[in-house]
Amino acid sequence: MTNKTRLQLQDAFKLALSLMLFYWLALYMDWDLPKFGALAIVVTSLSTSGASLSKGVMRVVGTGIGALAGFVLLSWFSQSPLGMLTGVAVYLVFVGYFLQVTRQGDTWFNAGFLAVAVWSSSYMKVDTAFHFATNRFLETAAGVLLFTLVSAILWPRTSKPALQQQGQALWDGMQKLYASYRQQLIDTDVQPQVAELRTKLAGDYQQFLATLEAAYYDSYEVRAKKRTWEALRINLRTFGNAQESWRESVRDCRELNLNALLPGLEVALDTLARRLQGCNALWKVQPGENQQDSNDPSLLKELVLDIDPATGATLSHFDHAALMNFIGQLRTLDRSSSDLLQTLRILANLDPAGKPGDGRLPSDPYRPSLWSPERLLKAVFPALCWVAGYAFWIYVNPPGGPAIPMMAAAFGLMMLMAPTNLFGLLIVLLLSMFIAVAPVYLFIMPMLDSGFGLLSLIFIYTFLFAYLGGISPVLKLGPLAMFVMMVDISNDQVYSFILLVTAGLVMLLGVAIVVVVHELLSPMHPEKILLRSVRRFLHGSARMVGGFSLRSPRQRVRGRKARKRLFETTILPISAQLLQLEKGLDYKMFPDNSREKVQDLVDSLQSIRLRLQSLDTSWETAVNDSPELMQLVAPLSEAWCQRVQQLFEDWAQLDKTGTRVGEWSHQAGLSQELDLQLAKLGQETRDDIDERALQNLYALTGSAHSLLAAMIQVAEHMQQINWNQWAAARF
Repeated sequence: MTNKTRLQLQDAFKLALSLMLFYWLALYMDWDLPKFGALAIVVTSLSTSGASLSKGVMRVVGTGIGALAGFVLLSWFSQSPLGMLTGVAVYLVFVGYFLQVTRQGDTWFNAGFLAVAVWSSSYMKVDTAFHFATNRFLETAAGVLLFTLVSAILWPRTSKPALQQQGQALWDGMQKLYASYRQQLIDTDVQPQVAELRTKLAGDYQQFLATLEAAYYDSYEVRAKKRTWEALRINLRTFGNAQESWRESVRDCRELNLNALLPGLEVALDTLARRLQGCNALWKVQPGENQQDSNDPSLLKELVLDIDPATGATLSHFDHAALMNFIGQLRTLDRSSSDLLQTLRILANLDPAGKPGDGRLPSDPYRPSLWSPERLLKAVFPALCWVAGYAFWIYVNPPGGPAIPMMAAAFGLMMLMAPTNLFGLLIVLLLSMFIAVAPVYLFIMPMLDSGFGLLSLIFIYTFLFAYLGGISPVLKLGPLAMFVMMVDISNDQVYSFILLVTAGLVMLLGVAIVVVVHELLSPMHPEKILLRSVRRFLHGSARMVGGFSLRSPRQRVRGRKARKRLFETTILPISAQLLQLEKGLDYKMFPDNSREKVQDLVDSLQSIRLRLQSLDTSWETAVNDSPELMQLVAPLSEAWCQRVQQLFEDWAQLDKTGTRVGEWSHQAGLSQELDLQLAKLGQETRDDIDERALQNLYALTGSAHSLLAAMIQVAEHMQQINWNQWAAARF
């Protein structure tokens, strides 16, 4: 027997035993709604104890919030159908918004669904609402607790091995990506596998975070160092962003002989590679092992990157600026990799916990803002599904009654939490109901005349489909979820074929309503979201560039905060959103906008985001370290900002892209003016202009010129897109 088969059998046995024990307890205690506790067991039964407990706790919390919200809505609007319609719709918008900004989506899904379920179950009988909500909450909690106990007693499995394995894959991928980027210093052609590796690393990182969240629940070693693990999470993001910014600066130095200009470059790059190797080695460390390679103190020293005086003197001003930008990005990568190594040394017990930052968590510089208009628009979707389902129930009065709007709201929230093919999901549920559940429910269960026979049937049925779930999760969730919900085992058991047909009809109508609302709600279509996202990204870029200006110290601090807020609300989240949107486009419907064209556009906008971030850092460094020197170039910097800002604003009018691209050549005057100003400063001998200040100005100029180069690429890729084809209405 293979290890995988053994684990499948163990998981299937634990789930079957948990479900059998829960139903025994429910029948013994004569509970009214055991199906909801059984459903909680089915949904939260994951491979490790921590993952199951984490999801179970969040489900219980969401159930409690939803029950409370249901009580409040009934107390306010029980006598007003229009008030209930409006109140629930507003509540679903609230839930739908926060469903998108949290890692615990199950909590908000249950909070939204249960509030509607409380209304549906107590329609025309409000006095039963408290009984329904409290019983569902208690039985859900009982199901989660029971499965947790069984998982902890029988073959307990923690998340730490999975965390170790996923982290190992993450470190291996990071080393490969760094080696690929380093190779670009020699071979300027981008390797085809680099984009795939970046995508894989992004997925590995998200999976790593999910497993880490579960490990907090079932691994004492991980929970005891939670602060350090959270610091590692932030350091990984910081390092990844620094590495991408460094890659962008490499592209700007294609024509330079970097090894001649920076004699210590190869040593510095070797040190960075050794740091990543040290991180990989520390990740594998076991208590008591000696990590000599990772204890090398030179790995934590700051890299020395000095320009060779003889070779550097021959550089043009813009080559010098590009070189300084490259050095600045490499130093940022140096600091982030050093922080990463230090954090791992703490996790490996090589350093005390208070060493980096005196035990304080580093701030996450790339955390998106909670506010987003796009999220608010999406949050309206489940509310519209609820309203459409409510109207359909009132005016058509189909079988199922108030279950129709409840099901529409549930599927609307599901689409918001994890977009999926609803018709495919419906087919799976209906096939599970009529092929797996109906024969057992209608032919086998009526023949059982003892509790032992019923519990044995539950165990065998659950074990079979839980084992098949190792092949495909659909083979587990579909038959088991339909079994516990449709069979509704209790001491007052009933058997009804009409019940199955009605349930199938309710699900069919609920899915149909959601699909129709989604199709009619044009702003929800991926191409429309992409259009708005690109416009908002370009508008945000224009506002951010416009914020670079010299003001009083107080205004400068306020402006820096405004740019940070603008970056977090408009640029950072949209750049991540674009990567997801381009995967959801129907390219057959828009033949002029092929996948390659859209991917080129998205990649160029990502480059804009990275270079804007580098420009912001260089600008703040130059302004803070050498304000007098910045005053000398103030007229030019203001003119540069105004021109680039206007260009971004013009690009945001996507229908004018073709003409604006033609006007780009006029922006070449900016480069000439910058070059003249740098030449003038280089010739002047002023006591108040030191070498460091001049280097900061060169780095700032390099960042600005890097942004201009990225904008040329954006212009080319925007011109290839047929914007009118995306903007046209589907109907």
